[in-house]
Amino acid sequence: MQHLAIAPILLPLLAGAIMIPMDDQRGRLRAALGVASALGLLGIAIALAFLADAGDAAPVFVYRLGNWPAQFGIVLVVDRLAAMLLLLSAVLGLAALLFSLVRWQRMGAHFHALFQFQLMGLNGAFLTGDLFNLFVFFEVLLAASYGLALHGSGVARVKAGLHYIAINLAASLLFLIGVSMIYGVAGTLNMADLAARIPALPAEDRPLLEAGAAILAMAFLAKAAMWPMGFWLAPTYSAASPPAAAIFSMMSKVGFYAVLRLSLLLFGAEAGASAGFGSTWLFLGGLATIAFGAISVLATQDLSRTAGASVLISSGTSLAALGAGQEAVTSGALFYRPARPWRSAPSSCWSSCWSAAARSAPTCWR
Repeated sequence: MQHLAIAPILLPLLAGAIMIPMDDQRGRLRAALGVASALGLLGIAIALAFLADAGDAAPVFVYRLGNWPAQFGIVLVVDRLAAMLLLLSAVLGLAALLFSLVRWQRMGAHFHALFQFQLMGLNGAFLTGDLFNLFVFFEVLLAASYGLALHGSGVARVKAGLHYIAINLAASLLFLIGVSMIYGVAGTLNMADLAARIPALPAEDRPLLEAGAAILAMAFLAKAAMWPMGFWLAPTYSAASPPAAAIFSMMSKVGFYAVLRLSLLLFGAEAGASAGFGSTWLFLGGLATIAFGAISVLATQDLSRTAGASVLISSGTSLAALGAGQEAVTSGALFYRPARPWRSAPSSCWSSCWSAAARSAPTCWR
């Protein structure tokens, strides 16, 4: 049970690596392996959800790869929010994969391998406990999504795919710049260590920290499709094949998840002078995204673009709720995603547990 936290990353990684050298004559074997991997991920996600729900106050299950200290090693963290998003990804991934078996898997090369790597990147982004590995898993899921966006060729897919790739490459560059600035100020990228160090930062270092956090947030918000950075979403989703578009819908949730996690953990009430940093812009940007998505829904007559515009409304609602800065509103946003903790526990259960881990970082995270 101790090593179960790494399983949602290892299983699709191994399945995708096995599929790559298979030729086209082994399509059925690749499909069977993909379905088996998706079923395995579903079982693992259910087990982790029960594990994360094992106590009255949501526990944080920390897994350190190689037992290295948090400053040097890779740390994975499982709590109720991460476990429920893993379960959501597993259910959606299995449904999309089964639907693709009808004909979509045969429209291009390496569909099943790309799909597995996409699931690996999503799961890793939900589980990681430090910013650098969050960047690594973001790049894994984006690299796989580039192939899935272009899967099946066609002028519309190539045009939308190139726009999607260009925007996400720019967002990745912003991600690296923001992470570098935060590391230069705080001396760590471990999220719990950052939460412990930010309240004690000297006043002269806070502008650089907040500038790095703002640049980092731009990368996340581009992936969450907040206005005016979400123009890529509807064309990309409408041009992609239906199975690819279905799993793409989780990527906007990854962007929101990262903003939610870092906002509450690093800039919560205990962050000192940086408490509530950026919440006003999140609220206003969320409202603008809702308005843009609603106008897009009313203006289009194409069902696929309407679905993409609906995702914009979903992202805008969640971001505006987070920017409101109220626990009850944030709980509603988690319910809406959907990612609410079991037994209707408030969002403070998992956020306060991460904060407690941050305050006692030497014992909980190392």
